[in-house]
Amino acid sequence: MAYDYCELCGREIRGKAYHIRLEGVTLTVCEKCALKYSDKLISYMTREEKRRIRTLRKKKAPTIKMLEYDIVEDYAERIRRAREELGLTRELLAREVGEKVSVIRRIEEGKLVPTLELARKLERILGIKLIVSAEEEKEEYFKEYDEELTLGDIAVLEEEGEE
Repeated sequence: MAYDYCELCGREIRGKAYHIRLEGVTLTVCEKCALKYSDKLISYMTREEKRRIRTLRKKKAPTIKMLEYDIVEDYAERIRRAREELGLTRELLAREVGEKVSVIRRIEEGKLVPTLELARKLERILGIKLIVSAEEEKEEYFKEYDEELTLGDIAVLEEEGEE
């Protein structure tokens, strides 16, 4: 059964299943683990979404490639700059997206990563790009390499004498 148990603590997931990215791996977790790792939160699945996926898997449906999306790393700066350029206060922006002012403040300070739903609203209102697919992110990362990437390009080597 898909997404019935938290991939971190093993508890049965009741209600929403949350997706977090932890050390490069996307995990489906319960609400308690999602709160614990809220800075790693990507999105959540409703009970209906979980049920639909379970039904598709039971029917031996072909593999579904689910697109993964990420929030850009400099989201806080982009949001703050766009808000200021539009002459909006945090209060007005919060009202437009249906959130508390404290949420907008924490997002602009980089202390809270917006959910995909909130990021979409901010993109629409501020006219900026905050969401990228994992594929786009990989392409951007590897654009800086003209040649083939080697292990030496990404490995961190210890200096002699260090343990």
